[in-house]
Amino acid sequence: MSNDKKQSNLDDLGARVAKARRARLDPSDDGSHVQTSNAGVSQAFRIGVDMLSALMVGTGMGWFLDKWLDTKPWFLIIFLFLGGAAGILNVYRAAMRMTAEIENELKEEAESDAKTASKAKSVHKESEK
Repeated sequence: MSNDKKQSNLDDLGARVAKARRARLDPSDDGSHVQTSNAGVSQAFRIGVDMLSALMVGTGMGWFLDKWLDTKPWFLIIFLFLGGAAGILNVYRAAMRMTAEIENELKEEAESDAKTASKAKSVHKESEK
């Protein structure tokens, strides 16, 4: 391989890396930024539904037990708090899952950047020879 061709391959790689970095910092109008905002909205909606459904189930169970055992309002109060605790636990689990996913994405991105950098260095060293 000639030095000119190796240098053009290296320049091409550098241009692609620069383009990818610009795209990451300033998303183009290809709709990628819309997908990320929609993902955030859907996650927020899911968290809200988890919290509300846990409260409703707890309240419903308490109301049913109070009606059945004629102990108004004790089971309603107890299960309202239990439903709230279950909702908070669900929100915590969802937040931890989202955090783990983001950390995995960042780790994979860093590994990919390191591989690209090592390939570019090896190509650059070969072109120097």
